[in-house]
Amino acid sequence: MDKNKNVKKLAITALIAMGLAFTLKANTYAAECESQYGGGETCLVNKRFSIEKKVRIKDSGDSFEDKITGVKAGEVVEFKIEIKNLSDDEADDFDNMEMEDFLPIELFRVGGSGLTEYWNDFDSGETNTFYLDAQIEDSEFDRENFEKCVVNKADVYWDDEFEGSDTATVCYGDVEVTELPETGATSTLAFVGFGLIIVGLGLATKRKNLILE
Repeated sequence: MDKNKNVKKLAITALIAMGLAFTLKANTYAAECESQYGGGETCLVNKRFSIEKKVRIKDSGDSFEDKITGVKAGEVVEFKIEIKNLSDDEADDFDNMEMEDFLPIELFRVGGSGLTEYWNDFDSGETNTFYLDAQIEDSEFDRENFEKCVVNKADVYWDDEFEGSDTATVCYGDVEVTELPETGATSTLAFVGFGLIIVGLGLATKRKNLILE
């Protein structure tokens, strides 16, 4: 009996310790990550560096956004990744900086910066910007009436230590939207409304007759 009690105590202690560790870890990352519109999130480990990733159709003249939709087969999407040194003026510059981009399997690189970039002498207040071009695999369009969104993520490292990440979302496909004709919808609503009026008048008349009787 004593042996079983000891085993139970050890098991309970282990479960409590695991729960506390998980809670602390979850709270740490929850405070450092912010969800983005359209999927993905921005995460920063500390306040030394910031990373921002956006996307647009290349040569479209549009502004960079967190998410784009309606990308067609053969179009090139352009990702912009900005990494800024937020340290104060008294801090030394940073060496061994690294940016790593993780294209989803639906996309492939066609130009611009590499998927991994390295640099040194990253001064306070300085911003390093990378542009990466990609296309959607042709096989993704071998279907009709669909829409799909994929999230592209970029990380920043200093001395091989993860410092932050950001994402951009690309949606593509050709969704057919079927709408009711305006006249048909209007006439249907009018008919339903007229029917409700007739029913209402009938109930009112019946009630009046009951009161008179």
